[in-house]
Amino acid sequence: MGVTRRSFVALVALLATIALAFPVYAHPDRTDLTLSRTCLVGQASLQAGQYKVEFNGDKVSFIHKGKVVAEANGEWKKTPGKTLNSSVIYKEDGRIVEIHVAGRDSYFVVQ
Repeated sequence: MGVTRRSFVALVALLATIALAFPVYAHPDRTDLTLSRTCLVGQASLQAGQYKVEFNGDKVSFIHKGKVVAEANGEWKKTPGKTLNSSVIYKEDGRIVEIHVAGRDSYFVVQ
């Protein structure tokens, strides 16, 4: 009976550890970005300024003063190495096409 009880306690401890660790992987990635000019994301026009950018799977959200001001879909692409600084790449018309996040070995392509 002692071995069974010990195994049960070990199993409960393992499950508790997994349950506590899971939310760490569930939250979206976030970064702060400063836009130096007016940019377009989806149908929204973003003025120059500070934004929190939140990634959740294949979706990106731009947050300004606590409110989501723009959202778009996209996908992650691998890079040869980790990005040093967070930045955006945009077309001549100001439409954001890529978002690079510091410390990641991938970048987000906005669709």
